[in-house]
Amino acid sequence: MKARASAVFLALGVALAAALGVQTAAVGQRRAPSSAPRARAPQTTSLGQPRSAIMYPEERIALKMNHSLPAHRALPCTRCHAQAAQSRVASDLLVPHEDSCLPCHAEQIARANPSAERCGICHDGYGPSNSMQAAASSFPTARLRFSHATHVSQGVACVSCHVGVQDTTIATRANMPTMRDCLQCHGGASPTAPTACRTCHLTEPDGVIRTHYPEGNMNPPTWLHGMHHDADWIVRHRWVGADQGSECANCHRESECAACHDARIRPRSVHPNDFLTIHPQAARRDEPRCVTCHTIQTFCAECHARLGVSTISAPTVRATARFHPPEAVWSRGPVQHAMEARRSMSSCVSCHAERDCVACHGARGIGGGLSPHPPNFAAQCASLLRDNPRACRTCHGDLGELAARCQ
Repeated sequence: MKARASAVFLALGVALAAALGVQTAAVGQRRAPSSAPRARAPQTTSLGQPRSAIMYPEERIALKMNHSLPAHRALPCTRCHAQAAQSRVASDLLVPHEDSCLPCHAEQIARANPSAERCGICHDGYGPSNSMQAAASSFPTARLRFSHATHVSQGVACVSCHVGVQDTTIATRANMPTMRDCLQCHGGASPTAPTACRTCHLTEPDGVIRTHYPEGNMNPPTWLHGMHHDADWIVRHRWVGADQGSECANCHRESECAACHDARIRPRSVHPNDFLTIHPQAARRDEPRCVTCHTIQTFCAECHARLGVSTISAPTVRATARFHPPEAVWSRGPVQHAMEARRSMSSCVSCHAERDCVACHGARGIGGGLSPHPPNFAAQCASLLRDNPRACRTCHGDLGELAARCQ
């Protein structure tokens, strides 16, 4: 029994190592965690990539401004966007005022005789009724913290963030910076650029990154430490959490982890119905699928300890109800617990430590002296002693004396 228990404990150790980040293709080979403070985005341009509607809500731009015209390309950005150099919050509206356009477009801007032909050059939607209502623009505030003034003072070129804007007929949110663009500096390459997520992202009152918006929930990109929450995430999150726990803590509170791992919330996509009630039956069947996600010595034992259904539970929370059949059946009579231990030792060790077995089965002076060995065991004890002396020592202590008996 002890040799079998030792093998089970070894298997549990392997399962625990897997939960802490061991590659499934090579058990025992530790995954190397990232050494960078923040993953650097691949060195590729963001031109043409879709922008997040969460970070940059849908806009309605009714102003025509062809940035690609040679006359416009020759102008510095601050010629029209004069407020940018002093702007320190993302909510500042930096669209040029009409006064900025007057020096070059006085004839078109003249209000004396408005017409669709003249006013429509800049105002999209200006119709024959000379109504400006259809031309109303909407520029929602980006869900970011951003200071143009800081970037201008650091000498950052406008086109470094607003990629391709100099070649557009109309600038839209497609020319706003992506996370890939920002991390070229904020991923650790620039010694002056902070790397904390809350530098740019909005936070809740307790400092956790805000992730829930009317348009949906924020999702990390695929290249950021493998943290993209895809269909595989419920399996992969344990490995990413083990290697990048501090990154997870930017968006998630510890209570969110505890709510799921303590079974206070029960995602139906994983365990349907009231699985918390019926999971003992699945565990008793020793289903291999359980240990693909759960480790007995951590997930099961810790939860049972907190709920008071384990021998290691604190006295103040320990349940008084019996979880085994009556003692006359379980420990005496047909000795049902021995059969259960041989059938599914992994279920036993989810609550019991090796010392619980030794208390009864250890040799006199160590335990109660009850032998767990089958009849005629003495005929094979010598070979078992040579193969695994540690299991024998646990109950018998003196291996020299035991070797003399096992001839």
